[in-house]
Amino acid sequence: MKRTRRATIGLIGSMAIGSLSGCLESGENSGSGGGAERRTDSSPAPDTDTETPTDDKSTETATDDDESTETPTEETPTDALDGLPDSLDRVDTPPYEVEDIECNVDDSGEGGRDPLYLCANMPAEPSLSFEQASTRGTLFAEEGLARAPDDSGDQFYATLLTEAEDIERFENDSGDAYSLAADTDFKSHAVLVVQTGWGSGSILPHLKRIEETADGIHAFGCYTQPCVTTSDFTARSTVVRFERPDALDSGVVSLTVDPSTRYNVATGEGVVTIDR
Repeated sequence: MKRTRRATIGLIGSMAIGSLSGCLESGENSGSGGGAERRTDSSPAPDTDTETPTDDKSTETATDDDESTETPTEETPTDALDGLPDSLDRVDTPPYEVEDIECNVDDSGEGGRDPLYLCANMPAEPSLSFEQASTRGTLFAEEGLARAPDDSGDQFYATLLTEAEDIERFENDSGDAYSLAADTDFKSHAVLVVQTGWGSGSILPHLKRIEETADGIHAFGCYTQPCVTTSDFTARSTVVRFERPDALDSGVVSLTVDPSTRYNVATGEGVVTIDR
């Protein structure tokens, strides 16, 4: 690292003018910090010089502002989205028109709104054939959503089951959602599990189409939005058995969660938390 002007002046002041001899040896260790998942900054402490002897004389390059020049290092972006295509942001706007329909709950407690109104104008084709079943709560023993001390964000988890042994990942082995997965013929079909949380168990993920991609699938759906909701606080899981495409190495799920907001999550990302 090049010596700063301040360090040079201090060195000259401690020696007799014109009697310099030997070699000025200097060195400085530098480091950079950062992670793929979290923004971190590692900077040297101010006014700290760490010198390491070298065999060559130090070289100074002064600028017009009397400060040494340094070549900036290129940093790896820390906000890259793991598994999502470059064309998708984590949060975007539904690419179709969504009519914001208000609830008109009558005396009987019934509402006049289709619970799937967020999916109403979503294209249904092209799509692989599929079946789905939803349930409240989580399904897996050691993966997926789990209650955390701070559940203030929207949480999502998506995973693919591609072979019969994957059924062993289930902890909850009862109900329609489990049966749909367990009865899968994995030679011709595969399973997508989508979990969301936390909130009312009546607001469930629902898929409308599953497109085949070059290396897997892209599933599109929305939240159910009934006018009358339950007051429980839980995770929500939807199991989808779909026609197996030629390649199945990855998957993406795009869920419309309100008239102006869509979330995009890739299988294999683990639990994704999105601030409201």
